[in-house]
Amino acid sequence: MNMMKLDGSALSVDSILSQAQKRIDDLQQVIDFLQVQLERAPEGTLYGTSSHSQVQWQRIVGAKRFYLSKGKTKLIRALAQKKYNTLLLDDFKRQRSALDQLVNSYDPQNGEKTFMSMGERWREQIAPLNIPDSDFADLWQSQRYRGKPIEKTGLLTAKGECVRSKSEIIIADVLASLGVPYRYEFPHELKSVESSHCVKVYPDFTCLNVHTRREFVWEHFGMMDDAEYAQNAVVKIEMYQNSGYFLGDNFIFTMETHDKPLNSQMVRMLVKKYLM
Repeated sequence: MNMMKLDGSALSVDSILSQAQKRIDDLQQVIDFLQVQLERAPEGTLYGTSSHSQVQWQRIVGAKRFYLSKGKTKLIRALAQKKYNTLLLDDFKRQRSALDQLVNSYDPQNGEKTFMSMGERWREQIAPLNIPDSDFADLWQSQRYRGKPIEKTGLLTAKGECVRSKSEIIIADVLASLGVPYRYEFPHELKSVESSHCVKVYPDFTCLNVHTRREFVWEHFGMMDDAEYAQNAVVKIEMYQNSGYFLGDNFIFTMETHDKPLNSQMVRMLVKKYLM
C-alpha cells in the first residue's frame, strides 16, 4: 500500500466522545446533588422589591405572599439558594441533553472508515489522510534499525527475542500479550545535562500507544541497590527530562533491587495506564 505521510494536514486523535462522556458523568453527579437539595428546600419562592435602598423580601407560597422580616435571614438565604439551584439545575439539564444528542449522533473517525469502506484495488491507489490503527502499528513496527549489539544470553521473550535480563522478558511478554507494539533497544539521542552535546542511548523498550499514536520510552533499572548503578540511573533520568521525556507523558521507568524484584502485575498496570 502506497501510504503518504501528511505534514500539518492530518487530523489529531479524536477524543471528543470520551471528553463528552466525562462531562456527562460530572453533570449527572451535580444534577443528582441539586435535586436532593431542592427536595430539602423550604416551600415557596422568594421575591424581592427595593425601596429607598432597602430590600423587602417576600415569600410566595401558592397565591399567598408573606413579608419576611430581617430576623428571617436563614429562610431568606435558603429560598435564594433554592432559586439559584433551580436555575443551575435547568442549565445543567440543558447541557446534559445537548451532550446526550452529541454522543448518540457523533461518529468519530479521521477518515479511516471511509478508506476501509473502499475496495482493495481502490485503496492501493490512494494516499489516505489517516490510516487505520492496525496499519499504522504495522508500519511503525516494521521500521528497520540497528540496536545495541548483544551476546547470546539464553534469555528469550515469547516472541523469540534475545534480551539481557529476566525482568526485560517480563516487560516484553506483558507488552506482547496486551498487543502493544514495541522496539527493543531502539536508538535515541539525548541531550547531556552538563553540555549541549547529544548522547546516543538504547532504552530497553520504545513502545507505541496505538490509539493516541504516541511513543513512550521505557527504561528498566534493575540494580538499584548498587550505589554506582543508582547514581547513573539518576543521571540518565535527568538526561531524558532534559531532552523532553517526562514520566507519564512519553516516558516510563521501572526499577528493582535484589530484595524487591520487578512485579509483573505492576508492569501490567503501567501498560494499561499509559499504552492502551
